Amino acid sequence: MNRDAELSGIAHIAFASLMFVTMSSVIKVVTQTLSPLEVAALRSMMSIPLLFLVLPRDVRFDVLPYFSKEHFLRSAFGYTGFLAFVACTSKLPLTVVSSIFYTSPIWSLLLSTIVLKERQSVAPTIGLIFGFFGMLAIVQPTISSADAWIAIGFLGAALDSLAVMMIRRIASINAPERMALSFMLWSSAIGLPLAIPVWVWPAPADWPLLLLIAVLAVLTQIALGRGYALVRLARAAPFDFVRLPASLLVDLVCFGTTPTPMMWLGAGLILFGSSVSLAERPTRN
Repeated sequence: MNRDAELSGIAHIAFASLMFVTMSSVIKVVTQTLSPLEVAALRSMMSIPLLFLVLPRDVRFDVLPYFSKEHFLRSAFGYTGFLAFVACTSKLPLTVVSSIFYTSPIWSLLLSTIVLKERQSVAPTIGLIFGFFGMLAIVQPTISSADAWIAIGFLGAALDSLAVMMIRRIASINAPERMALSFMLWSSAIGLPLAIPVWVWPAPADWPLLLLIAVLAVLTQIALGRGYALVRLARAAPFDFVRLPASLLVDLVCFGTTPTPMMWLGAGLILFGSSVSLAERPTRN
């Protein structure tokens, strides 16, 4: 794989991370009045018509591939991990939640080695070690007061890495739009029954925000699919670091959360670790 292709894949994943942080900030606002279960389900359902429109006409009604085991597992892991993220976002600062979910690349490195049989080099491993210590620097002050939510976040990060592994497995034979539509269809089927017991009809002011969440979700999923079709899982995962500085900025500007010195230190360690990962020479097939 040439370097231009890898850099393009990394750029798609970094873009997906920025869209995800933007979506998360809107979710944090909406979950002040709506249940995380309802918001997650509405995101999936409202994304379906948007994805249907961007699919090529000749494959819009070809739904048979969506019933494969790979598509179901990718959706089940991804939706459960996203639900954990939404729940944590409603209770913790966005920077803390993003740093917890930065453990996902660590799981991804292990999974890419054990399951996908991808060969690892020193650079991504060193980068993830720095990222792990950066995550600890950000999360540590919060552990004593929010340990249950942090535990949920770590579980969500592990599930998220399983979902990303499945994306990597099916990205080479499925268009990003098809993978995203499959994910939203399965997520709606899984999430709606969970949301019905806590359902509260959204206020008129909530609908534009919910639509924005759906649009950002579509952009995120398509970018992820394109990114992981171009670059190895372990190579790309550390570049999720983009979430950290973006989350720090959102917390500061939108939610009045002043970053602590430990947060800046943690973000710096994660940024350095991702820079080390970028120094790896691309592999050639």
